[in-house]
Amino acid sequence: MYKGMKKIIIGIDVSKEKIDVSHQDMDRQTVPAYLGKYENSPKGYKAMVKDLSRMHKGICPGQWLFCCETTGAYDRPMCYWLCANGFNVWRESALQIRWSLGIRRGKDDKADSMAIAEYAWRHMDKACLFHIPEEKLAALKDLFVYRMQLVYRCKAQKARLKSLDAQGKAASAAAALIKHDIKKEIEAIEKSIAKFENEIMTVINSSPDLKNSYKRITSINGVGMVTAVSMIAFSDNFTNIPTPNKMATYCGVAAFRKKSGDSIDKRQDVSNLSNRRLKGILSMAARSAIHYNPDIKSYFERLVANGKPYGIAVNNVKNKLIHIMYALIKNASEYKPGYQHERKSA
Repeated sequence: MYKGMKKIIIGIDVSKEKIDVSHQDMDRQTVPAYLGKYENSPKGYKAMVKDLSRMHKGICPGQWLFCCETTGAYDRPMCYWLCANGFNVWRESALQIRWSLGIRRGKDDKADSMAIAEYAWRHMDKACLFHIPEEKLAALKDLFVYRMQLVYRCKAQKARLKSLDAQGKAASAAAALIKHDIKKEIEAIEKSIAKFENEIMTVINSSPDLKNSYKRITSINGVGMVTAVSMIAFSDNFTNIPTPNKMATYCGVAAFRKKSGDSIDKRQDVSNLSNRRLKGILSMAARSAIHYNPDIKSYFERLVANGKPYGIAVNNVKNKLIHIMYALIKNASEYKPGYQHERKSA
């Protein structure tokens, strides 16, 4: 997390091959200045640091704050290199930066790097410093994301196969050959999915912390491997997203009411600004828990009986599951059926 004010702010716009860099000395500059364009490689990072050191002599690197947008594969090597060399790095949502700057006309990499530096200067108190994730946790996330990609490919091929089957006699002469090839591909993908699921479990069982978290989450009836691993991976084992309310917001499960004066008072609704992949996984977990978990089923039926629409009731179940998971992690305990009832009657 953020610790103390920084004296030098560096905004970086990251692309696949290049990075554009702007900087601002809090004591001498009122607006960011453009530093230059560098290679998106260790060679370029070294050149950037060398130029910054020359521009800001006498100011130790501990007083620098690098800020960039989260671009996935493009910014990760740079953030790892900077963090490994002792620099302060802040990865911020591109949407958050864009919305904070108001209306802008035109776009180029130079202006974007200056805008990022300006954002970091204005919102430094909200900075959340990047830390290189623990090796096994990083491996778990990479394995899980790749498994999800395999699942999507498998679903797409099954849908195509179903479409060909539906054509019946109207299918072309090549349909049989295509269907045979699709079936072979589906079989190969399913074998790969099983292989990577075994690898995921190997990584989990090799780490006591990951193993304990997995065991606690899957102790909830209706919550399986996919939900548990996704929660662990995307929250950095519940450290990067430390509270259930923040996780609910991140997943697009938290509802926010729109109210202004006496004329606008809309019902609570969830936001589309979320991790939709994790939201979809939680939706499946909620339906499974409603079916297999008596406590969750009772909670869901109570919501419906009180007039909640089906979709809202399911969303409430997702929110409840998140809070239960975080409670189990916090209390280092496993799920106990009927625990809420027992606690109230005690």
